[in-house]
Amino acid sequence: MSSAWSPRRRVKLGASRYPMRLRGLAMLVVGPVIVLSSLPGWAMLVLLGGLPVMLLGWRLPQPESLELHAQTLTVTGKHTQVMEQPLRVIRHGPWLAMQTPKGWLHVFADQAPVAELQPFYQWLWTNRKSN
Repeated sequence: MSSAWSPRRRVKLGASRYPMRLRGLAMLVVGPVIVLSSLPGWAMLVLLGGLPVMLLGWRLPQPESLELHAQTLTVTGKHTQVMEQPLRVIRHGPWLAMQTPKGWLHVFADQAPVAELQPFYQWLWTNRKSN
């Protein structure tokens, strides 16, 4: 991490507990829908049995690190991306989703201290595209 006076900030992001919670919530929502559907019994069993397997394989695209330069944001993860202006940004509670040219990336507040993430939140908010 660079000093507070530096125009360059970098933060390494850790693992988050929220994707596991989202998978559990998806099971709680989809399970009753499958049971209440008018599918044959064998199809319900196949879908209910395959649901945990499908959801365990599902991964939210999360970056590994964020680096803020004077006018650009570098996102390192599966693909390294440099953005001068974010496409769309959604921030709700501890969750931040940003649309990049290569897809949506998700950052959760438990991946790094909020004080370290605040400059990135501010940059994304002030540089967002306005329609």
